[in-house]
Amino acid sequence: MTQEDAATHRLPLSGIRVLDLSSRVGAYCGKLLADLGADVIKVERPSGDPLRRTPPFGPTPADGEQGLLFAWYNNNKRGITLDWVRTEAVPLLTELAAAANVVVASPDAREPLAGFDDPPSRPVWMSERATLCAITPYGLTGPWRHWRATPFTSFAASGQMHATGPEEGPPVAMPGQQLYDEASTRAAALVLATITSGLTAQTVDVAAHEVGAWQYQVIQRFATSGRIMTRATNFGPPPGGVWHCRDGHVDIAAHSGHHWDVFVKLLGSPEDLQDPIYCDRMMRVQLFDLLTMFITEHMANQSAPEFVARGQQMGLPCALQYRPEEFLRDEHPRARGAFVEVDHPEMGTVTLPGPVVRSVPPLVTYCRPAPVLGESNAAVYVDELGHAPSEVEEWRARGLI
Repeated sequence: MTQEDAATHRLPLSGIRVLDLSSRVGAYCGKLLADLGADVIKVERPSGDPLRRTPPFGPTPADGEQGLLFAWYNNNKRGITLDWVRTEAVPLLTELAAAANVVVASPDAREPLAGFDDPPSRPVWMSERATLCAITPYGLTGPWRHWRATPFTSFAASGQMHATGPEEGPPVAMPGQQLYDEASTRAAALVLATITSGLTAQTVDVAAHEVGAWQYQVIQRFATSGRIMTRATNFGPPPGGVWHCRDGHVDIAAHSGHHWDVFVKLLGSPEDLQDPIYCDRMMRVQLFDLLTMFITEHMANQSAPEFVARGQQMGLPCALQYRPEEFLRDEHPRARGAFVEVDHPEMGTVTLPGPVVRSVPPLVTYCRPAPVLGESNAAVYVDELGHAPSEVEEWRARGLI
């Protein structure tokens, strides 16, 4: 759907204004709201969001504009600049927030948001009818509220990392932005609830590490059973786990009793896997090393795509373990439009993830590329707020915008 089509097709959040002052921990929240049709104004400091300078980069060099993460997290948003850590920014924040239904922010001790001096109390410049959505690594309250963090440290603090990785080695982290994006998804759901219910003056306080902590595998399981999960290399006994084939890797999740029989048939019923004791799951646990040796040899002769195709037909939960570029080329995500070609004004044509949901008619859509730095300054400060162009130039000269 083009920007012109979106203007005539009313999306769920058409008419909703969002002021997005978030960092990377909350970037996905604003994107979800923008994809649903909200007018999201991304407010960056004059130096630009750090995601602009964070790899991976686009195919065409562009000073300060080549970050693909920024391009994806901020498409469908408009963009302005304002040095929101300076006290003199408060009058402009007040004007910007006056028309906003939602303010998304990620307050940071190193870069405090002006006028937001006593969290979780609301910023002094927010209107009474708007919802404040604060998405931070550790929340607005508590002794950790000012701690610095990355997705890695937030995941470690959640307790989830304890149960992730090989038993004999150190724990490993959830890759990339997943924890922060999950926190943003939950925050967006709460924001949607306040919008649809007509509630006003709400404060949504989402801590990423708590989102990670309250997963069934760790905290909830301990709370209900007292059990502390330990790390394990494979998901269950053989044939569960990841196996190397002659042309790729296959991941098998074999939990039911009949999965062993299906697996052996897939391999052509080799003699060394015929012993009846292997049908007993607990015996396969005890014979883990021996079976791993046998299975490794047999799987090395298999074609990974053919094994997965036959396994799915026979009822064995299995899948190809893809590298990112292999997933990008696969026919299934391409058939579902999982990736879209986007024309960016600075980077040229780039490939970005498409909408995460499908609906008829569309509930989410792509309307515009991520803004170049300060792209909508004139449209917002002059056309919408009524300031003179000379005043905007004065702010720019002072480094305020």
